[in-house]
Amino acid sequence: MSKVPRSNSDGDADLVPPVVKGLLGPDEEVEARYELKRAEVYATPSRLIILRAGQTVSHAYSQIAGVRELSRTHAWLIIGGAALFVLGGTSPAFPVAGAALILIGVLSRSRRLEILVNGLREPVLLDGTREVVGPLAQKVSEKRVGVST
Repeated sequence: MSKVPRSNSDGDADLVPPVVKGLLGPDEEVEARYELKRAEVYATPSRLIILRAGQTVSHAYSQIAGVRELSRTHAWLIIGGAALFVLGGTSPAFPVAGAALILIGVLSRSRRLEILVNGLREPVLLDGTREVVGPLAQKVSEKRVGVST
């Protein structure tokens, strides 16, 4: 995760693409930038701007009904590892490789953030690492509380 400082120096201008800069109001600035899988999220004081494949979507914190962080295991690694373990036969390499795949499948979890937005039928889904999804979920939760009070 990389954060955009409040100062508008020349080095910071590269972190916010022109399509996002065009959406910002005159007194609005990007507080933080989050790099996720297939998306970038820009947090401003009043809203989230999500950039995916050149398309932007903006959600005001006041329209966000809830945030849920999910952890998913890699089922195919576990199933493949179990198959190698069971079908290993007399060679010790297959059970060892199977056990390694099972362990990797259990330990390497992907994170998903579901943002429930008023007026949208489906939640906004953002996938990423724990180091990025966790702080983004915290930021959205804090801003939602700040808006509702």
